[in-house]
Amino acid sequence: MTLELPTVHSSDGGERVRQFLSHHGGPAAIGEREAELEQGTRGWSEVYAADGYALRCEWSKMGEKIEMQFREIPPN
Repeated sequence: MTLELPTVHSSDGGERVRQFLSHHGGPAAIGEREAELEQGTRGWSEVYAADGYALRCEWSKMGEKIEMQFREIPPN
């Protein structure tokens, strides 16, 4: 199975996703989700791991500046 990584706007974003998945047993069957909260200015994406954890990347854009925040969300 080829894993499609979520869109990340940082040079180390793909590496963060790969490390997250390697620490949590690989990708879950459900894949990923993403949403744009305000068109082109704010949104998030999540990738899910086999052990139930999710890695959420929240992003916001103002002009040319893009900020990203990653956080691990434990299973319910």
